[in-house]
Amino acid sequence: MKIILLAAAASLVAAPALADAVQNAYLLCQVIDNTGLSSSPCEVSGWSGTVTATIDMDSANARETCTGMVGMLKQKSVRFEGRQWTLQIKSPYSGGNSIAYCDLPQ
Repeated sequence: MKIILLAAAASLVAAPALADAVQNAYLLCQVIDNTGLSSSPCEVSGWSGTVTATIDMDSANARETCTGMVGMLKQKSVRFEGRQWTLQIKSPYSGGNSIAYCDLPQ
């Protein structure tokens, strides 16, 4: 499952220089949703600077996936400029709590 998410992240195209962090967040959500692995639609909060994905996986896989997604975003030069944005991964069984999170590249 982690491989599918990382392969999907590899399909990201670097956003134009004028694109902002919110546009990049929605692009990331689209990639995550397109994998078909999400238990619910990915969410973006411009207010809190978070991208939240709910995926049925354990916390160890979620941490690896989070780190891998950030690496692929860096490789594709996708940046979240301004304040610090985070990717949060939740499980449908985590009671709404994050099982992994990581800072998105600035």
